[in-house]
Amino acid sequence: MRVLKLTLFAFVTLLQSLRIGASEPPKNLFANPSFELGQEGWRLDKAGKTECQFSVDDTDAAEGRYSAKLQLSSVEDWGMQFGQSFAAGEKGKTFTLSAFARSAGEPVEVGLQIERSAQPWDRACGGHFKLTKDWQELHLTFSVEKEFPQGWFAYLSCTQPKAQIRADMFRLYEGPYVPYKEVAQQELASVAVRVFDANTTSTVPLTGEALSKRTGWTEIAEDDLTHRFKGDAVFMNDRIGFVLRHGARGAEVYSLASEGSALRSVLAPLGSVEAATLSSLALVQNNPGAGAADVVFTAPGGKALKLRYELKAGEPILLTSAQDGVTSLRVEAPCRFAVMPDFFADDIVIDASELPVQEAELPGDNLLFHLLPDGNAILMTVVKSSEEDVRVTLSGQNEKRLIDSSQLRYGKDGKIWVAILARPAIWHMQEIAREQAGQIIHAPWKAPFPAQWRMDWRRDKNLTDSWEMLIERPDGQFIKYGLFGGPDVVPADRKRWTTVLGTFNYPCWLDQDSQACLQPLWHPALRFEGPAIIYPLSRAPSTALDTFTVIDVMRNTLGVGPCEYVLDVEGQKSQYKGRATCSVRDTLNPIYSRNEQKQRRAEIERTLQDLMVFIRHIRGRIESYVAFGHETLDYLAQQKNAHPELAKPLSELETVARIPDAKFAARKDAIKTPDDAAKMVEEFKSTVLDYDGDDALARCKRFTEGWVEIGGNQDELAGECRWAVKMLRQTAGLLMATDPHMAEIGKELRRRSQVVLRSPAIHEGARH
Repeated sequence: MRVLKLTLFAFVTLLQSLRIGASEPPKNLFANPSFELGQEGWRLDKAGKTECQFSVDDTDAAEGRYSAKLQLSSVEDWGMQFGQSFAAGEKGKTFTLSAFARSAGEPVEVGLQIERSAQPWDRACGGHFKLTKDWQELHLTFSVEKEFPQGWFAYLSCTQPKAQIRADMFRLYEGPYVPYKEVAQQELASVAVRVFDANTTSTVPLTGEALSKRTGWTEIAEDDLTHRFKGDAVFMNDRIGFVLRHGARGAEVYSLASEGSALRSVLAPLGSVEAATLSSLALVQNNPGAGAADVVFTAPGGKALKLRYELKAGEPILLTSAQDGVTSLRVEAPCRFAVMPDFFADDIVIDASELPVQEAELPGDNLLFHLLPDGNAILMTVVKSSEEDVRVTLSGQNEKRLIDSSQLRYGKDGKIWVAILARPAIWHMQEIAREQAGQIIHAPWKAPFPAQWRMDWRRDKNLTDSWEMLIERPDGQFIKYGLFGGPDVVPADRKRWTTVLGTFNYPCWLDQDSQACLQPLWHPALRFEGPAIIYPLSRAPSTALDTFTVIDVMRNTLGVGPCEYVLDVEGQKSQYKGRATCSVRDTLNPIYSRNEQKQRRAEIERTLQDLMVFIRHIRGRIESYVAFGHETLDYLAQQKNAHPELAKPLSELETVARIPDAKFAARKDAIKTPDDAAKMVEEFKSTVLDYDGDDALARCKRFTEGWVEIGGNQDELAGECRWAVKMLRQTAGLLMATDPHMAEIGKELRRRSQVVLRSPAIHEGARH
């Protein structure tokens, strides 16, 4: 299986279908079946005091890069059950359940079962297996003998204390058992990398039709690395291809699809020489799993640059690796809009029609998209290091103005990935007029596949406000998927509340037909106007496994661990400490209304302790924002002295940096101080805690209402401060684009802002 792992790569796990012969491919019902997406989609149930840990890592795998590790310490009753829930199969049909597993310690007995997802928990199938240290594929084939209207829970189980289990590649599909190795080999053939010699050298880029027909081409035999090309060299899998033409500036990259292939980009090396063109190439890998070539580009004076291009099976991703003399990669992919996704605040959307400069510097935040003009493709670049800025070049006038190319520097690892996400209508731009605020708009666009779609609204000063689109359910309510938690259920009226915005109608959703529906906000703090962008950010549970989103590309390039580091998953988690002031009110008032204060004295004292923890926590967040504002103003003053020519953009940033202080001053009296709140607690203890007079409830309310006043204003202030810091972060990035001299200052401010935005309090409204 280790050999199989090296041969098949992780891409096989991202395929929705399992093609067997010429028959209709059976669908694997498991989501994320071999943990290439981390823990996503999986559930671990434990009986009573059973202790079991579930993790995913790449230290061992039966297939792909990752596998699950289950470690039981103590066991009670039925122990642990590890699996996923599904709609039940139809009565009378045959299904197969299988999974790879092995013991990571002593031999262990496990069960593989499907049970009803409700009482009486009866089984559709079940069997027991003995695991050793060698990987084995456990499997059960069964006929569905009765209806299971509540659905199925399919799982691996264990009741053995101190067991250590590795599990990988779960499958549940209609049909008889077919060993995964056979299925994967047939899948490999359908998505394999193939290398061709076109036998003629073209002086212009090939047409999409030429790649589809391959007339007169010769396919290079597997593992042949010595072939001498007579014409253009072409590498392709089932998703993308690239052409290496003698005399070209770089590799020409195409999206491949049944509806037609299209040239999407030219990837050219940059270094100490200019005007270098392709002069020679050498195959370094040529098998169904991957194809790669080292390519030499030579300038008129004879100096050369060397770059490696590598394509893997089943992925829409091309890896470029810097070699001799190469320092940067030029990505030629003309477009009006470029997007720099931001997972801490809001995306930066660059509109070429609004940039008067010929060149612009953008923050180096690992990812950059070119939204290609037909709406059917997104070109996405990924770098591991975010230390280097991205330079873009522009041309044209007014509405025809375009971003011609982006230039990315290679980091220490010397790698840059370029992905082409191609699908009809994979992204959409909707122009929002000012007078449409508050109106419901049925956009002329449907989501081409289930996913977590992000909408970047344009707001004042060319800033962006990023929202995840809701998904309407059959019952009229909505699901809101999130990168860092959820999903949340949103009521049918789409009412939502956050600090700053208060109560509002959620402004973007997909109806039950996947039609985009918009209701631009009408709010003093936020008004949408201008081009709004929609693109597929991440997966939803129903996203087909062979569909790639932005986060999928990140995982497949950087790996699950580095991807989580870039996303800063830990820093994104909202913190809730103590007990909110409204919860304190709702706890204490009923106690005093029923005259139960003496019996519940200990509970009251704990509630008061939690109250102070909450108040001090939120106050700490506020003070960190205010301190950030002061520190930012000091930093900007220093930059003004050092760079008087940048006074105008620096003044713009100063205006935003002053907001936290101004908001604090406006609410200073209302939020009081934590010491004031503590004095109120001590007064409550001495005058109300044990008091049972007729006016006990009135006395209690005087304090609880005061604390709610403090807490509510603290929450609002924390949200207002966060809003300002997000605005400063985005403004700094945009100023870099309009004035290259702002690059270092903008980059430093974005770094500082990320630090203060980490670990938000839950009441800050970090997510809409």
